This record gives sequence, C-alpha cells and structure tokens, in this order.
Amino acid sequence: MRVVNTFLAVIRLTLAAIYEWPSRPVDTVVTVLGFATVAGIFAAALAMAAGYRHIFDIAAQDTVAIVLSQGSDSEWASAVPIGVVADAIQAPEVARTNGIPQVAPDILGSMTVQYRRRNVAAQIALRGVSPPMFTIDRALRIVRGRWFRPGLNELAVGSAAAANFTGLEPGDRVSAEGRVWTVVGQFSAGSQFLSSEAWTSLGSLQESGRDHSTYSSLFVKLTSPAAFPQFAHGLNRDPQFALSVERETAYYAHQATGLSRLITRVGSLFTTMMAAAAIFGAMSTLLAMLESRRFQVAMLRALGYPHGIVFGATLLEGSLLGSAGGLLGAIIVYVSLNGYAASTLGVGAHVQLTSTTPQVFFHFTVTASIMMQAVAMAIGMGLIGGLYPALRAARMSVAAALRDI
Repeated sequence: MRVVNTFLAVIRLTLAAIYEWPSRPVDTVVTVLGFATVAGIFAAALAMAAGYRHIFDIAAQDTVAIVLSQGSDSEWASAVPIGVVADAIQAPEVARTNGIPQVAPDILGSMTVQYRRRNVAAQIALRGVSPPMFTIDRALRIVRGRWFRPGLNELAVGSAAAANFTGLEPGDRVSAEGRVWTVVGQFSAGSQFLSSEAWTSLGSLQESGRDHSTYSSLFVKLTSPAAFPQFAHGLNRDPQFALSVERETAYYAHQATGLSRLITRVGSLFTTMMAAAAIFGAMSTLLAMLESRRFQVAMLRALGYPHGIVFGATLLEGSLLGSAGGLLGAIIVYVSLNGYAASTLGVGAHVQLTSTTPQVFFHFTVTASIMMQAVAMAIGMGLIGGLYPALRAARMSVAAALRDI
C-alpha cells in the first residue's frame, strides 16, 4: 500500500507541475523546442544514412555474384583480366538464359555534368555493359527513347541523373572519356544507385582508349543463393588470377557503409553539441519551476513523504519535457524530410569532384525505428537535465522549502 501511495504522490506532484507549464510559457516552449531541435537533427542524420543504404539494398540480388581483382574494395579500383570471363562461364552454378551464360563484364568511366538548379558540376559513372547485364538486372526498362546500339557512340542515361542534370535529354550530345556521345534514351533500374549512372555498350567504351585487357568487374547470375560458395571456389581454382568474389548483397552493403557511417558520425557530433545546450536549458527551466513549487515540496515533506517523491516527480517532469520535444522533432523530420531527394554531392561537393565514388541520388528514409530513437534520446536528455534539479529538490529541508513563502 505504501508503494502505491508513493507512486500516486509522484504522479500527483508531476501533474501539478504540468499544470504550471502554461504559467511559464517561454521557459516551457524554449525547453521543448531545444529537445525538438536536437531530436530532429539526430533523426535527420539517421534518415539520410538509412536512405543512402537503402539504394544499395534494393540494387543487390542474393543470386548475383560480383567478381573484382583481389585487394580492390570497389569496381573503380578493380582490374579483372579478360581471361577470367572464360573461367566464369565454365564455373559451376552459373545461370543460363536461352543457353547463354549470365556473365556480364563491364568497365567504368566517368562523365562531367551540370546540375539543373545550381551552377555546380559533378561526375556520374559512365558504365560500359555487355548484353547479359540486361537479363541479370530484371528491373531495367527504357522510359524514354531507346537503348544504345553496340559499337556506336550512344548512351542511355538513368532517370535519376536525367532528372537532376542538364544536357541529358534524348538527342543531346555530351563529352566523356575523350569522345562525344549522343544520348538516345533514359532508363530506370528500379534503384536510385544504378539510375544515377549513364550506360553504353562495353565495346563502345573500350574504343575510347580504355585498356582492352581488363574489365572493372564481372556480374554473374547464379542458379540459386546457395550456389555462391561452389561458384566462388570454382572460380578461384585458377592460380594465374588473383580475384575477389563477393555476393552482390555483401558488396553493396560494404559500399554503403563508408558514407553512411560518415553521415551518422557527423550527425552525432552536431547532436552531441546541441544536446549539451538543450540539457542545460532543461536544467535551468526545471530549477526555476522547482522554486515556484517550494510550498508543495514543504507540504509533502511535512506529511512524511520521503525524499524520493520529489526526486521521482522532478525526473518524470524532465522526461515528459524531453518526450514532448522528441516527438515534435521526429514528426517535423518525418513530414518535411521523409522521401526528400538528395545526392552525395550534397554531403560534400569537394569530396565528390575528386573521388572515384560516383554521384548517387537517394531519398531520406524516416522509419518508425528512427523516430523512436529520436524520442528515446530526447527522453534521455530530459532525464539528464532533470537529475540535478531532482537531487536539489530531494535534499531540500522543510524549513528551506518554506523559506520566502
């Protein structure tokens, strides 16, 4: 019974404190907005990282393997000898379509383009692909114009790239890799990752002065997800080639890790700095509110309630302020940023223009889990901000509580 009475006393004191919030509108609103700002920044960073990872997740297939040269962490640094293609075709568990082994070598180049809405240049990937690629990636479809013809200086542009850059409409001519190319179509790949690229035929890109003895990578369609170990073992039996064979899902997960981790770390740094200010603001607000409640504290202590009553009520009030701010911040981020289109250039233009990493478009993804994490963090800030006021209130004697009343 004593426990129930104590709990009810904490609730009554907390409710009394909440009823006083309107009497201190400035302090209350500033505190809630402080928590909302921090929670919003935290949620936005997580949403950006989740959106970037998502474009790689949906691009990957668990029945596809990617072959790179050993020691390469991406296609851009890879140089696979052309002799590997014959080994890959003869390797076990390779899928066939109409009797044709689904082994697609490709090479990568780059193309400089201009943003539509700002005077900023960027680079997108120019991928030379072989015919099996069109059956390996079943989401590929042409949305405007037509596909390029092999052997000609023609290219098709991904829908994400075409929507964000100028000069990529069918009929436009662009310079890349020392040649002038004609845009003949726009395609969708079902993924913002591949839709951020321009594609041409493998032979056409090789004729632009590229090394004919190597490919950037091989994409290989397998008979089933369980076929990967046998395929990898069979391909690596040839001692003359040093290769790295990965599942496409694992490869894309690795590609997504670097930038998503950077986004999360930078977001966490800003969140931490602003969280400190929000915590001190909450502490100041709760101390001011505590001063206005001296009489209530004195009455509870005089009636024999333990120190923990006031301590618990003050902590609960801090967590409620935090939850209100966290919920507000999470809702604002969801309404304003969920589905918002962004690009890797927006993360760092100088990095983009000097890096081999291609320009990639993605959308912020605000999930229920991210919103819950933002609210939980704000509640934690409220508890930390309320700790000192709660300790001060719990240690206040009856005489001190009645002073100046």
